Amino acid sequence: MFVYNLVTALCLIAMVVTVFTVVVSLCLKKGSERIEYIRSFKKGKAFIIYFIAIPLYWIGHCYAVYLIEHSYTGKGILISFFNAVNKIVNLVVLKYDASSISGLMDANGFYNFTVFVCFFFIGLNALMFTLSVFGQHIWELIQAIKIKHCEKERVIIFGHNEKNIAIYKSDDKRVKVLCDKLTPDECLKLYTNRIYHKSVRSVGNAVNEFLKRFLKEEHDYILIINTLNDQKNIEYCRAIAEFIEDNKENLEKFFDKLKVFVFGDPLYESIYENLVKDSFGCLTYLNKYQAIAMDFIDKYPLTKFMTSEHIDYESGLIKDGVDINVIMVGFGKTNQQIFKTSVANNQFLQKGDGDPVLKKVHYHLFDRVNSEDDKNLNHCYFRYRNEFLPQMEGEYLPLPEEPAMETFYTMDVNDCDFYRTIKGVVNSNKKGINYLIIAFGTDLENIDLTHKLTTKRQEWGIENLYIFTKVRKGYKDDSVFEKKNCFMIANEAETVYDIEKIVGDKIYNMAKLRNEIYDLEYLVTNVDGFVLSKESIEQNSEDANKNWYIKKSQQQRESSIYACLSIRLKLNLMGYDYCELSDEREAVSNEEYLSCYAKNDPLNIEHYNQKIKGKDVVYYSLDYKNSLRKNFAIHEHFRWNSFMLSEGTVPASIDQILNEIIDGKYSNGRNYEVRRHGNLTTFDGLVDFRQMIAKRDGKSEEEKDVIKYDYQLMDDVHWLLNSVGYKIVKR
Repeated sequence: MFVYNLVTALCLIAMVVTVFTVVVSLCLKKGSERIEYIRSFKKGKAFIIYFIAIPLYWIGHCYAVYLIEHSYTGKGILISFFNAVNKIVNLVVLKYDASSISGLMDANGFYNFTVFVCFFFIGLNALMFTLSVFGQHIWELIQAIKIKHCEKERVIIFGHNEKNIAIYKSDDKRVKVLCDKLTPDECLKLYTNRIYHKSVRSVGNAVNEFLKRFLKEEHDYILIINTLNDQKNIEYCRAIAEFIEDNKENLEKFFDKLKVFVFGDPLYESIYENLVKDSFGCLTYLNKYQAIAMDFIDKYPLTKFMTSEHIDYESGLIKDGVDINVIMVGFGKTNQQIFKTSVANNQFLQKGDGDPVLKKVHYHLFDRVNSEDDKNLNHCYFRYRNEFLPQMEGEYLPLPEEPAMETFYTMDVNDCDFYRTIKGVVNSNKKGINYLIIAFGTDLENIDLTHKLTTKRQEWGIENLYIFTKVRKGYKDDSVFEKKNCFMIANEAETVYDIEKIVGDKIYNMAKLRNEIYDLEYLVTNVDGFVLSKESIEQNSEDANKNWYIKKSQQQRESSIYACLSIRLKLNLMGYDYCELSDEREAVSNEEYLSCYAKNDPLNIEHYNQKIKGKDVVYYSLDYKNSLRKNFAIHEHFRWNSFMLSEGTVPASIDQILNEIIDGKYSNGRNYEVRRHGNLTTFDGLVDFRQMIAKRDGKSEEEKDVIKYDYQLMDDVHWLLNSVGYKIVKR
């Protein structure tokens, strides 16, 4: 029995070690590595356990022969071995048969235990082998069932690329599928990364299949189109627009339950914007460079590093002698968008003879080619300067100033004058603020120049130079970003390819909420007989949501979004900031905020004495007192002017304001189709505007006042931030 026990023990140890190794390997491996390990079972690992079982069966058969012949012979040992191999072959197909070794099992409890352990491990091994062969098909079947029957929102992502994989992995709340024309190897790789996918033959087939399914179900669908090929993106969008057109009887359902987001190069922005119109509000155009720019402006407004040396918190004005420079190294798509977004938000006022006047930021734009000549800039930012001002015809309200100063430098980073020119641009005055944004090359090229410029900054002895570097993939371990006043921006996975950023982040949600609440407030304050009730609030919410997508143009939506994007800068000018409600910092109460913001010009909430969704309805008379509150209204109007001018919108003439009729109504000079607006004027010009309109319509000036809209954002900011999960805090 000693030999039997020895062989049995060795077999048991070998099986336990083998299984333990497999279990530990599975636990240590993550994601795709674990799947690859399971798949490797069909390449040989699955058969190890059977080789270990051969000696176990062999000694069982030897014992059976011994019981019959009462001795061991070479022939008996050899036959026992072949019988053992035969039984193991049967075990491969889970044909458990212990009859031929039952003698030793009855005689030896240890052997009996080991045989059953062997059977158990063989069952587990068979399961692993099945998973290695059929695991992909089983997993895909489960995912297909989930996407068909699960109650969660569906996300359909068109395009197989790293960007879309990042989007897919950023979401764990919805059911998702990635679609493209896929090779078998690509399908295997996607499965290995646990990404449910569907290979499609053509654009039309893919769109029709999912939209037909959408019409049959009651689930919400999100379609994300990002093939990295604009021609292909546009094909998908056209197929979707045509499907919606062909099924107009279901327009309400399309609008309520279908949201399509398409990424596209800003070179083709006008094409995408026309597709947005054709899709009845179901399609949203996404410019990744705009997402990067908005994230940058939100995190790092030009007030970020300003203190009481730079800002008079009592008035919200920039102090005398403070110069603000923004230096951009590289003026490609990223920096061009940051430039436009910054101009539209980073606006400042300083003391004037009467009301505050514009304090312009100076932008120094470096690129190795002449980037001043650009079709997009000429269409938008430079339209006012290049086309409107030189060719003015007719009479106008006082014209707004150009929103910023720009100096272009045609200079490569390798130019011998590059560092000397940068040094000459940077204001070393302690009261100056200098932002330097590097976005000219690859991640490593940008980081390398950052190292050089941090050294130069130290050589020059300039502390108020803040360096921002575009790093698409986020090399967070690079030591340069641990240094003072040096920051990494434009990490695409965080700022662009995140599902929550796509479907609506905090800025977007604030803008939509403002749009809804001001529509309701207009009904409460201007429509006789309107009754505020649960039903009317719900109806207004539904109407405002539709109007946001269907009636408002892309520019109108962005105007509201950029207004909310400017909140942080405005709060900074008062010595405040905002953060998430979960932040440990103590919140500033609405009373405390108003005691600062409206100290000399309190909000009149007694006139209506009514709240809408927790917000006080404010009464606006024409008595706009000189105060911090009025300064912020002027600031908001200047900021709005800057946004509109940077989008290529120009002022309307007095004749157009008074006489133009669109869709049977006076346009007041507002025509988004030709990018013209009657309110593009100075703050005082708005007074002239309301007087003209009131006289024309036979109404009171109070009824036709537009200045109140410049007050609303900061009047309601405490409520607005709280409504979307944020709070005001002291800086």
